[in-house]
Amino acid sequence: MLFLLLLLGMVISIMGGYVPPGPRFGCPKDAIYIYPCTCLRGSDRGLYIRCENTNLASLSIAFTNLGNEGMPIEELVLYKCNIVRFYGPALYPLDVRVLKFIDTPLRLIEEHSFLGVNRTLQEIYVINSNLEKFPREALQILGNLSLLSITGHRISTLPGNSFGESAAAAKLEKLEISNGTLSSLPVEALTPLKKLKTLDLHGNKIKDLKRNQFKGLRDTEFLDISHNLIDKLDASNLADLVKMGWCNISHNAIADLKRGTFARNSVLKVLNLSNNKIRKLDSNTFRGMRFLRRLHLSDNQIDDVGRGTFGSVTRIGTIDLSRNFIKKIDFQMFNQLQFAEFLDVSENFVTIVEKLAFKDIYLARVNLSHNEISKIESGAFENCANITLLDLSHNKLENISKYSFDSASYAMELQLSYNQFTSLNQIPMHNMTGLKILNVSHNLIHSVPRQTFPKLYELHTIDISHNNLSEIHNAVFQTLFSLRLLNMSHNSLEKIKPSTFGPLPTLLDLDMSYNQLNDVARGSLTRLASCRSLTVKNNRLTKIFQLPISLGHLDFSENLLEEIPSTDVWPTMNALLSLDLSRNRLGDNLQEGSFENLLTLRILNLQANNITKPPWQALGSLSSLQYLYLQDNYLTKLEKAAFGRLPIVFELNLANNKINNITSRAFEGLLQLLTLNLTNNNISYIPNGAFQGLVSLRTLDLSYNKLEKLDNKTHGLLDDCLSLERLNLSHNKISFITRKTLPNDPWIPYRLKEVDLSYNTMPVITFDLIAGAKKIQHLNLSHNNINEIRRYVIGNLTALQTLDLSYNDISDISDQDVFLPPLNLTNLHLSNNHLSHVPLDKILPLPNLKVIDLEENEIGVFDERFMKIIQNGTVFKYSDNPIYCDCHVRPLKRWLKSQTQFPTEWLNVMCKSPNYLANKFISEVTEDLMNCGERDIQEEPELDITPDVKYRSIDYDTDDKSWKATWYVTSREDIGDFYVVVRESGSSKSMLEKDVVYSERSFKINDLKRSSTKYELCVLARDSEGNVKHYRNSQCRILNQHSSATNNLKASLYFVIVAAVFCTLMRFR
Repeated sequence: MLFLLLLLGMVISIMGGYVPPGPRFGCPKDAIYIYPCTCLRGSDRGLYIRCENTNLASLSIAFTNLGNEGMPIEELVLYKCNIVRFYGPALYPLDVRVLKFIDTPLRLIEEHSFLGVNRTLQEIYVINSNLEKFPREALQILGNLSLLSITGHRISTLPGNSFGESAAAAKLEKLEISNGTLSSLPVEALTPLKKLKTLDLHGNKIKDLKRNQFKGLRDTEFLDISHNLIDKLDASNLADLVKMGWCNISHNAIADLKRGTFARNSVLKVLNLSNNKIRKLDSNTFRGMRFLRRLHLSDNQIDDVGRGTFGSVTRIGTIDLSRNFIKKIDFQMFNQLQFAEFLDVSENFVTIVEKLAFKDIYLARVNLSHNEISKIESGAFENCANITLLDLSHNKLENISKYSFDSASYAMELQLSYNQFTSLNQIPMHNMTGLKILNVSHNLIHSVPRQTFPKLYELHTIDISHNNLSEIHNAVFQTLFSLRLLNMSHNSLEKIKPSTFGPLPTLLDLDMSYNQLNDVARGSLTRLASCRSLTVKNNRLTKIFQLPISLGHLDFSENLLEEIPSTDVWPTMNALLSLDLSRNRLGDNLQEGSFENLLTLRILNLQANNITKPPWQALGSLSSLQYLYLQDNYLTKLEKAAFGRLPIVFELNLANNKINNITSRAFEGLLQLLTLNLTNNNISYIPNGAFQGLVSLRTLDLSYNKLEKLDNKTHGLLDDCLSLERLNLSHNKISFITRKTLPNDPWIPYRLKEVDLSYNTMPVITFDLIAGAKKIQHLNLSHNNINEIRRYVIGNLTALQTLDLSYNDISDISDQDVFLPPLNLTNLHLSNNHLSHVPLDKILPLPNLKVIDLEENEIGVFDERFMKIIQNGTVFKYSDNPIYCDCHVRPLKRWLKSQTQFPTEWLNVMCKSPNYLANKFISEVTEDLMNCGERDIQEEPELDITPDVKYRSIDYDTDDKSWKATWYVTSREDIGDFYVVVRESGSSKSMLEKDVVYSERSFKINDLKRSSTKYELCVLARDSEGNVKHYRNSQCRILNQHSSATNNLKASLYFVIVAAVFCTLMRFR
């Protein structure tokens, strides 16, 4: 027994497995308690909370409930909230580490706003605000603040005492005040920030840097003052930043760099001075900057780089001088830069590269493109071993001296495109032993003479395209023992001789397209033993040459091929997988044996060849063919077994032909055909049995023809297509759907899922549609003449997910049993009809509806029930209807205002009436202008204008003769405190006025004097700036003791009755 218990315990422990623990702090189980905020996720450090499109008053309740949970908040995001002035005790209940205000129109952050989080708050982000004043007082108590980021603001001046006597200065390591209007930066403003590591002031309007501007910032390592208006820079401005390693001063107006500007910044590693107005550099500019690695000077006005300018920055890795006015690469300009990685002098006006311009440079990328270089002097590159990339493209080079590069200098990739070379031997390659890629495209090269290429063992890619190449010396490429890719397209080659290429055992891809080839010697390519892809597109070839036996892809399109002989064309052994013969002149000259020996061919393209009859005899030998393209020909008739026996063809494209006659069993032998495209032909009739044998067909496209029917009343054309899933019959002349139009049989499980019958001439949807459409998921009947839908038709399409009835003449679908959409319906398109109303009682129950399109109809009255569809997440398209903007549209306006992002489908919705709102976008119309009669609002209170607050209760306490009012906030607009007013009814004189803090939702009124008239209580809202907001009638109530007592009595009686019923039920149990 003990053994069995032990065994059972082991089995249970094995079956249990390991369940990893969740985060230490999880989101609250009931999300409603923190509304309007949401908990994105929990973590071991705290919760991630996001609050969108709300106000201070609503946030205070959510924060109170969050505080009651007792869990820390790792990140609190206030996104697009309606808060102009942040103040008060909102954050007091929380423990927040990271606080973010994003796209919130903050203008002011008051003192004590961060009270309660001052011990935990470490990072503050204020992104895209209207902040006009630096929140000095609010930050004073944040002793643990390490990061402050204010990006997108309206602060013009940073006060001198911004951090004076502030606890925030103690630990602040990153300060960002960017993308705003800051223009004044006092010296003393940043002095207290002794531990500051990063200072980011980019995108402001700072013009002058003062002497000792950054005094006290001795630990600062990162400085960004780019995108400002600074026009002068000298050593006194940056002298205090002795530990600065990264400096960005780009996009300013600096015209001159004085001697020793960065002398005190000896550890500077990255300096960005691009997009300024600097005119010259000399040997004193960067003196003392021995650790500099990245130097960016692009987009300046530099026309003079003095000799030895970069001599003191020996560890430099990047020098970017692009887009300047440099006219020459001077003697020893780039000398002994042994750690250089990237030298960029592109897009200048360089005409000459002088002697010893580049010396002792290793593994660097050198970019001299987009200049006017016409001469490279002898010895210009000395001891420049293994240049990763040498880019001399877009210049005016006609010849490069063989002495320009010494015996130790070479490039791994040599880019010489867009120059003026006429012969390939004008490029010195005798010492470039490590050359891997050579690009000489877009030149004027007309020949490749002998001994152009020495023994270059690593050269694998040559691009000679877009030249005027007409002559290639025999076997010129044979010395390239690693050549993989050779591109000679867009040239003037006319003939390939037997020994033009010779044996190139490593070549994989050869492109000779867009030449003038008219003769390729029969054996000229046979020794390309490894060639996988060969392109001779757009030439003048009239016959097929002998192919390499390893060739996998041949593009022979756009030539003058008129026939393919049945013998001695294709090698006995070959690996050809795809053959493109499109746009030739084959006509009907393909005969039996034309494709003999192509036992592995999978793809054959015969597009646009003037073929009038299917070449079934030629195709018979292609036992592995899977894709056959015959579009854009002149086929007119498809006889029985028109394509012979092709047992594994998957796709047949016959689009854009002249087919007008398809006989029975025309596609016999295509047992595994999956896709058949017959679009844009001249087909008006297809006999039954034409598709017999296509048991695997899944997609059939018969669009853009002249079909009027697909059956003979007893049998259907598509009955033989047992696997058909997608059928396109658009742009035909079908006027009625009969029972046999779509395949159906009680004993055959057809699988038709998608049917497109758009752009036909159907006037009515009859019950016969149901016969073959029970499994259809997507049905498109748009752009017809439908004006009637018979009863029970739509209701019986039980699998339907998408129904498109747009662009028809439907005016009414409200009759009983006409429109009963299935529960699976996801997308419903009814746009561009004449509907004045829709049967919402049939649409509302649909649980999966994602899109309903009612655009361009005649629905003038906005039904309140539309809101049920909109609020469940359905995309509701309603533009171009003659909407009457009265109070019935207020719920929609209320919902639109609650959305953080305005829904795109409502951007163009306009009011058509009443006249004073005609042609105004609904986004611009306020609820006050959406008027209605008092009776409508009394019958449906939800149609009233949305008040800022609504009452929960107003109770009278007879013991202490006091009133207590409670309320809640209904608006998402800017709401701060509440303004409570008590006055005599009908009088404008106030008996009591009181401000209630935004975190409260009740107010007690004591010692009201007795009056002959009744008192009126009004609870109004103030915005965060303190302005009293709208006055609404619903926000005022008459204080009536009798009615209050009656309500209390009713509540007490209700409680007693409930208790009595409960006790009775318990007794009978």
